[in-house]
Amino acid sequence: MLAGRVAFLGPEGTFSHILAKKRFPDAKQFISCEDISDVFQFALSNTDSVGLTPVENSSGGPIYDTLDLLGRNVGYLFVVEELTLNVNLALLGHSLENVQYIYSHFAPLEHHKEWLLKKFPTAKLHPVASTAKAAKLAAEISNSVALASPSAAQIYGLKVLEFPLTTDILNETRFYLIHSQPLWPSEDAIQTKTALFFRLRNEVGSLHAFLGPFRDAGINLRMIVSRPIPGQPQTYRFFVEVDGVANQNPLASTLPLARQHTESLDFLGSFPCFQKFSA
Repeated sequence: MLAGRVAFLGPEGTFSHILAKKRFPDAKQFISCEDISDVFQFALSNTDSVGLTPVENSSGGPIYDTLDLLGRNVGYLFVVEELTLNVNLALLGHSLENVQYIYSHFAPLEHHKEWLLKKFPTAKLHPVASTAKAAKLAAEISNSVALASPSAAQIYGLKVLEFPLTTDILNETRFYLIHSQPLWPSEDAIQTKTALFFRLRNEVGSLHAFLGPFRDAGINLRMIVSRPIPGQPQTYRFFVEVDGVANQNPLASTLPLARQHTESLDFLGSFPCFQKFSA
C-alpha cells in the first residue's frame, strides 16, 4: 500500500512515529497528531492519506480511544492493515541521581512497574499521552526520567541512562492503519482479520447465539471487548476481531447468520496482518 501522508500519534520520537517510518519509508510526509482523535480527523479529512493508531498493548490491554473512535466513524473510516511493533524501551534522562518523577505512556509504566518501583521506590509514576511527551518532560523537569524509545534521547537532548531494559515478558503494541475507503486484502495474504462492532438484543443467551455461527463455521474470534454506548446507561456494544475476510467464505456466509441475533452489526474493515517490526 502506498501512502502519500501518514498521520501518527506524536510528537516525533513516539513508537507510532518509528513504526510509520518503518512501514512507509517513502511517504511524502509524516503528520504529528497530539492525540488519537486528531489521527482519525486527519484520515477523515484527507482521503489520499492514512492514519496510524494503536489498538492494543500486550501489557496494558486495549486502547479504548481507538475502539470508540472506530465506533463513531462507522462507514467513514476503515481498518486496512494491522501492524505490530516489538517495543524496546530505554530509561532516558540527565542523571540517575535523586530521581523523583518517572514519565511514560501508561502501557510502558505498567509493563515495567515492578522494575521501576524496585529501582526508584520513592519516585512517582506519571502516565502521559506518549513516550515522546515523556522524554520532553524529562528534558524540562529536574530530577525526572522517562521510559521512551532510545531514539528520543537525541531529539530531546537526553542521555540513555540504561539500555536495554530487560524483562521476561514480551512487550508488543498492535496498531491499525485507517483509511477513508476499505481496502480488501488479496486472497494470498498469509493472515487476515475482520473487525466488527455489534449490538445485542437485551435477551438471555444473546451473546451465545451470536457466537454460535462462528463456532459452527470454525472461525476463530481473536478479540472481543464491550464498550458503553454514550447517552444510554447500562447499554453496550461489542468490538470483535475474527479471522478471515468479510467478502470471502467461510466468513461471508457466516456474517448474515450472526447478524440475525443482533440489533446491529457494523463492518469496520477486513485487513492483512503484516510482519512484526522492532523499535
